[in-house]
Amino acid sequence: MMEMGQQKIFSPRLIFTLAFIFLGIFLAIIQPFSNLDSQGHVMLGTMIAGLSTWIFSPAGGSLTIGAIIIIAGGLIAGLPISEVTVGFSGPSLWLFIPAMFIGASLRLTGLGRRIVYGLFKRLNLNYAKILGGWFVVGILFSLMTPIATVRFLMLTPIAVSVADACCLEKGSRGRSIIVIACWTMSIFPSLAWKNGSLFGPVFTAFLPEGAMRDMATQEAWFLVMAPWLLFSIVFVAALYFLLKPKEKLNISKETVCKMYDDLGPITKKEKGCLFSISFMFICLVLQLFLPITTNQILLITFSFLLLLGVLSPKDISSANWDVVMFFGIMLSFTNIFNVSGLTAWLTPYLAGVMQAIAITPLFFILALFVICIILRFVDVAQAWILAPILSLATPILFYEHGLHPLISTSVFVTASCLFFFRYQQAWIVQVEAVCGDGGWNPKHLKSASVLFVCLAVLLLVFNRYYWGLVGIL
Repeated sequence: MMEMGQQKIFSPRLIFTLAFIFLGIFLAIIQPFSNLDSQGHVMLGTMIAGLSTWIFSPAGGSLTIGAIIIIAGGLIAGLPISEVTVGFSGPSLWLFIPAMFIGASLRLTGLGRRIVYGLFKRLNLNYAKILGGWFVVGILFSLMTPIATVRFLMLTPIAVSVADACCLEKGSRGRSIIVIACWTMSIFPSLAWKNGSLFGPVFTAFLPEGAMRDMATQEAWFLVMAPWLLFSIVFVAALYFLLKPKEKLNISKETVCKMYDDLGPITKKEKGCLFSISFMFICLVLQLFLPITTNQILLITFSFLLLLGVLSPKDISSANWDVVMFFGIMLSFTNIFNVSGLTAWLTPYLAGVMQAIAITPLFFILALFVICIILRFVDVAQAWILAPILSLATPILFYEHGLHPLISTSVFVTASCLFFFRYQQAWIVQVEAVCGDGGWNPKHLKSASVLFVCLAVLLLVFNRYYWGLVGIL
């Protein structure tokens, strides 16, 4: 019994975590690098220890532990608390927090389900219409909330309901196509605009302050990332032919109408949510003519949800604050590296690697993607670790090789969407937890992951010439 208890306590995840924590402590105390000062050594050891808790997740995937280690290590290194936690006061995090609750209100009130069924009820459903419908719904919902996690957590259970209505067996190719397409359409199309996904505001915040970050405007982001709209369509079409079901699908409008009617009359909370979302949508469309920022629009919308009783104090307290802690610290990474001296220490090494692959634009893009794929087997936080570090080299790439900083960012975003393994992609775990065995077949998801990588390479090749045409490259 004792041995079994020890095996449970000292799991491989915990052993690896402790090993890296001791490595971090060793580096902080021994300080082996002659060109890095004491403060930098302590922060380097702290980052290794904190990141290990995210990579190996010994505490059931809690992200707060790593955040606390990094904050504590920064204070031990002598950094001001305001420098270590600068990401918590930045605009990106305060875009995420209200958007998280706005998206949650669509799911909690049932308004999201009503919108989707309402869009589908006028159609005689087949695969082409369902997959095309997810594309439209994905874009529509990305305009309502820039949090992809909220979108797919709300939409994938609806996709399961659609698959059930189509009488598709669990584990079948047809069911997998519908659920995987819904999931990917909740993520991919929205990458085309800066505020359509958290990747926009967060990954641009990883760029060094000054010229690099100033170049990452909404207009520039759209020019660089617009091909994701086409990629979304191509991916889902290729997925259908890869997993093509033997039987055709043909569901009548009457069946879909019944699913809609079963929702009953619209509730008071749904009306409040609809009013708030409509207000937000109108303000975002007219933002160019209004003296108001995106963050202010989302905060006002969030206030409406509270005032109208759509969200309760219980909903606020039950939010995923663990993720908020993670984002806050991740958004502080660039500043922590700068003030601790790690940026100055790493830049020559990064410059060497990045310049070595900057032979031609196409070679650079593909080589960087290969590097990111390899690092993603370790960086399980969806490239949120590698992106802020590799972004430090963007000034050299721009001034010496003419590579726009968003070119590197686009590669990081592409790598962040990899889903070879469950441990690499938290999105997979979340969807499977919500949908259970009614969602996709894991074998079909594996095939989709291979398809994604192959098409992503073609996307990057296409982008190289497309960016030249639009003046980015």
